[in-house]
Amino acid sequence: MGLQKHTRIGSGFVSAAVICGALFTAQPAFAKMTLKANSQWPETHSGSQIDKWWAEEIEKRTDGEVEVRLFFSGALGKAQENLELMRSGAIEISMMSPGYFPAQLPMHAAPNSIPMAMDSVPQATELMERLMDELPALNAEAEENGLKTLFFHHLNPYLLVCKDPVTDVAGMEGKKLRTWGEALPKAAEAVGATPVTLFLPEIYEGLSRGTVDCIPFSVDLVVNYKIYEVAKHISEITIWEGPTNATWISLDAWNQLSPEHQSIIEEVSREAMRKDRDATMAADAGARKALAQLGVTFHEFPEEEKQKWMDANPDFFADFVVTMDEKGKGDDARKMISIWEEVVQ
Repeated sequence: MGLQKHTRIGSGFVSAAVICGALFTAQPAFAKMTLKANSQWPETHSGSQIDKWWAEEIEKRTDGEVEVRLFFSGALGKAQENLELMRSGAIEISMMSPGYFPAQLPMHAAPNSIPMAMDSVPQATELMERLMDELPALNAEAEENGLKTLFFHHLNPYLLVCKDPVTDVAGMEGKKLRTWGEALPKAAEAVGATPVTLFLPEIYEGLSRGTVDCIPFSVDLVVNYKIYEVAKHISEITIWEGPTNATWISLDAWNQLSPEHQSIIEEVSREAMRKDRDATMAADAGARKALAQLGVTFHEFPEEEKQKWMDANPDFFADFVVTMDEKGKGDDARKMISIWEEVVQ
């Protein structure tokens, strides 16, 4: 009797252990996921501080299950290499400007490239939020390149920063102007300037050596990159304003995340975009004060001279639509321009 009782208890114990083991095997603990993020900006940039907040919030809200490791100033690769680095799996996240990739990301590149088409930082926020929400073709373009767009950073208006004063359109004749993308070189040529393609790390040396005479740059970036050491004249004309580098994640990495973690990252990303807008505008005011003390002179660029430059430019919106028509995406381009014009007006 005692033996039979002991056997039954033992059998019951074994069965329970087997069941518990099976349950444990079916529901494994989540392995921590670490994502490498390569940023083209220096750590001192206001947007980089938002990136730090973004990474910290993701780790906190996922209870440490997703970690984003940030590398600044292109520590893991040059700005123009970021797309291939993500495609190859060398990095999972990049803060990169789509304007460097107009062939692969033309719809993303347009707001990042078309000059003299926006007036303020809040317009850039509204435009990109609406495009992400209302233009499926934007997300489809990212997916075609193996990417998912998370959010866009901002830049303060890119004013005309020169080694010598320039206060009218005639003053641009013969000047070498730093450009990027496809549209800005045409704006340079429209006023007799020579476009010169330079990436961010090359700008200081380019001004110092005379490779360029002028650059479109925001006042806070003039401080961050110490451009005031080689160019001390800023003309109050907005050459370009809009969204800058987006934060992208490779689809391979994105698809490895749980739906819960994906939702958290999307939520934090939208919050980060708003915080970046506010931090960017605050950086403008502080930089102007600093530059005045560093011997930089701000010059008026009369309204009539601004209009002369704009009148000399090609119709960039029309050119963009023609280009996208050739790719079979003209209707999407027209919808983008329609939203763009609503935001600016």
